[in-house]
Amino acid sequence: MIKFGPSGSCGLFAMQGFTHTVQEAKWLAELGLDCFEYSFGRGVRLTEKTAREIGEEFKKYSIEISVHAPYFINLATQEEEKAENNHNYIFGSLKALRELGGKRCVFHPGSPLKADRNEAMDLLMKRLDVVMQLKHEYGYDDMWLCAETMGKKSQLGDLSEVIRMCKNYDTLLPCIDFGHLNARDQGVIKGYDDYKRIIDALADGLGDFKTKNMHVHFSKIQYGDKGELRHLTFDDDKYGPDFEPLMRVISDYKLEPYIACESAGTQTMDALAMKNYYKSL
Repeated sequence: MIKFGPSGSCGLFAMQGFTHTVQEAKWLAELGLDCFEYSFGRGVRLTEKTAREIGEEFKKYSIEISVHAPYFINLATQEEEKAENNHNYIFGSLKALRELGGKRCVFHPGSPLKADRNEAMDLLMKRLDVVMQLKHEYGYDDMWLCAETMGKKSQLGDLSEVIRMCKNYDTLLPCIDFGHLNARDQGVIKGYDDYKRIIDALADGLGDFKTKNMHVHFSKIQYGDKGELRHLTFDDDKYGPDFEPLMRVISDYKLEPYIACESAGTQTMDALAMKNYYKSL
């Protein structure tokens, strides 16, 4: 079933006097939303006790929870010590995700830094092999890792690269960030046909199941020559992309993704706008 919700707590949540993520579940349920993404962007600092308290509350209100692993993961690193750190970031996130009661963990693939892009991508795939093998050995086969499309041209994670990452692993889903794809290619997403092209490429590369059940990040994003600069709100009328044609494509293709809105401070209300428009179709 398709799900809509925010990534992190929005400004309105705090303005209403809420101070803790555990309070988010009831609030989201009352608004009519059904998922929430918890970010470990700067590191996994959630205690087991707190994670379980949050998880119990989200389960009570039937709000599906996902997590975003630390932003500094780089599976293309040439340094073995940093490769080991990647494992700590990923499996620390999965451990916390299990305590939260969720099933999906989003991660940034990485950057080639000064290496040739093709060589960096080959190295990333070798390191991803190790991660997926450890994921099996550590008992996380019941959870999804979600490889995210990235917003800067210098980063690994264009659409074709994410398809390559997800192709050969049963428990690796694409996380398609449409704002990132739009930003890295200078406003390429103009309407229905552009979203359809992306969905068709996913289906051709990964098949119907992973396309239907993909993870989605959505926001409007300001960009420059090198790609992503900053996240915006749905009120922006310059950068895009617009969400309405995406909702029409999702409806027409009968897709059932988790859609986490990453608008800058208005992510909850913008997620609700997407859900209401989708329901109107």
